[in-house]
Amino acid sequence: MRFFKDKKLKTLATLTVFAVSVAAAPVSAPAQTNIAPLDPAGCSDGTWVDNPENRPGLVEDCETLVAIRNHFTSNPANADTIERVWPKNNLLDAGSGGDPPDARITTFNFRVPIQGWQVMGTIPAELANLANLESLDLSGNQLTGPIPAELGKLHNLKHLGLYDNQLTGEIPAELGNLANLEGLGLSGNQLTGPIPAELGKLHNLGGLNLSGNQLTGEIPAELGNLARLESLDLSGNQLTGPIPAELANIINNTHLEYLHLDHNHLTGPIPPELGRDKLGKISGSNLLRLFLNNNQLTGEIPAELANLGYLQTLFLNDNQLTGPIPAELGKLHNLEQLRLNNNRLTGPIPAELGNLRGAEVLWLHYNRLTGPIPAELGNLVLVEVLYLQGNRLTGEIPAELGNLVNLKWLFLYSNQLTGEIPTSLEIQRFEFCPNRLTGILPSQLRYAARYNFKGDPDDISTCKFRGRFSDDEGSVHEDNIEQIAQWDITAGCRYNRFCPSKTVTRAQMAAFLYRAVTLLHDNPEQGSETWLSDVADNAWYRTHAQWAVNNGVIRAPGGRFDPGRAVTRADMAEMLVAAFDHLTAPARARGLFSDTTGSPAAAVRAMEGIHAARVTAGCAAGPLRYCPNRTVTRAQMASFLARAVRALD
Repeated sequence: MRFFKDKKLKTLATLTVFAVSVAAAPVSAPAQTNIAPLDPAGCSDGTWVDNPENRPGLVEDCETLVAIRNHFTSNPANADTIERVWPKNNLLDAGSGGDPPDARITTFNFRVPIQGWQVMGTIPAELANLANLESLDLSGNQLTGPIPAELGKLHNLKHLGLYDNQLTGEIPAELGNLANLEGLGLSGNQLTGPIPAELGKLHNLGGLNLSGNQLTGEIPAELGNLARLESLDLSGNQLTGPIPAELANIINNTHLEYLHLDHNHLTGPIPPELGRDKLGKISGSNLLRLFLNNNQLTGEIPAELANLGYLQTLFLNDNQLTGPIPAELGKLHNLEQLRLNNNRLTGPIPAELGNLRGAEVLWLHYNRLTGPIPAELGNLVLVEVLYLQGNRLTGEIPAELGNLVNLKWLFLYSNQLTGEIPTSLEIQRFEFCPNRLTGILPSQLRYAARYNFKGDPDDISTCKFRGRFSDDEGSVHEDNIEQIAQWDITAGCRYNRFCPSKTVTRAQMAAFLYRAVTLLHDNPEQGSETWLSDVADNAWYRTHAQWAVNNGVIRAPGGRFDPGRAVTRADMAEMLVAAFDHLTAPARARGLFSDTTGSPAAAVRAMEGIHAARVTAGCAAGPLRYCPNRTVTRAQMASFLARAVRALD
């Protein structure tokens, strides 16, 4: 069984503790009231258990449920929620009178998918007394504190879901004692420490999801023992060290379909064993998705990955991979998305990639690729997005790309392409400047090129080489500086210079955000005129400031805009969330960053929102920090803004 955080746990219960009715649940938040604790005597006097004298096991379970309910209702914030979704008169449903005397509680699922109705507090250790429990789901609440090690005593447990809470501390090694466990979901919490090697003993596990925490240390090689695993998701943590070659064991067991190790700090090469079995033979894997992106992986892409014949998605982007693109990847005939961008790959684009007839997305941008664009890419009849920008490609644009009837976006800028643009191209968005192209811009592409080309359409050699400044060479932000210049969000501080180390002022930030929103939506909503006491009528940023204040992007209390004040990293987070509809802040902060105590609640939520959208990874790890009070340089602003725009994709 696969275990994802958006999939309900399989119900195997003979008896159900309670059922949550989403349709019946009120939308308004629960009131904070105090209710009297239940008396466990009701379990043995016939109140909740029929024929209690003949059902000692169920009486024992009932007493445990009373303790659990009292644990939650001891917090006044939970009282109304518990009363409505777990009323005392329905403490348990023992079914018909024909139930066997040894009937026990096998399911405890408490999820209320209505904002404001989640239960708070810690996980009661008393749950471990429900000895026959097969399914335990407390996901999507606001639970805090550690995962009780006592849960490791639930030897009949098959499904454990604690995801999307605010749990802290380490994952108990005792969970490795749950020999019957089929699904384990702990994602979306604030768990720290290493992944216990003991989880490698869960031989019946079909799904393991630990994503979106703050886990550290190396991936245990013992996870390669999980022979029945269908899904492994460790993404969005702070894991370090190499990818264990032992994971090849689960890739080759014919069960694993999804492997997500992305957005960590993993180092070293991609093990070639991932594409071959123990004897070095071609893999018999059924793997569909392999996500290794956004790490610090080095070395070459193993040609053995081409043996993963059922692969549909391969993300290796945003690493430090070197060497050529293996021609063997052209054998992945089921591949739909291939992302190799933002690495240090060299050599030509293999013509064999034209064999990826099922590919819809091909991202090879921001590498060091050389040579011509293969005409064989014109065989990718399903491709919708083709990104080749930011390389060192030469030669002409193949006319065969006109065969790509589904192509929507074609990005070729920042290469060394020559010749004329083929008249066979018809796409929605075309970015080709700068290059060394000549001739005219075909009429059917003039609207598609509007974001990128500002020269004479009858002489495309007039294209301005924007985005390359003399003072940003070698900066880690260079690519993003070039990108926002390509988008006309900035023209630099003066000719051929960007001034990357200067701090960003509120006036400048209003202009940058206004142009970014213009890029995405053409004409931003201006709103009515707002009086700003410190913005002159002839100020260059007046329109931008008016837009920012009218749309709640930048606050101006008392009509004072403070145009020269430096923007902090906390300010930046709030501005980005306010400016872009596709960036959102969580309704409640999770305490993701260790240094945001004392910051305004709205700013903390915005910081966590842009972290979730991969706009920022914070300023430091171990523990994760955001540095909210640091001022933002122009170079840092470029990266924040470029990632925010890309997040829409």
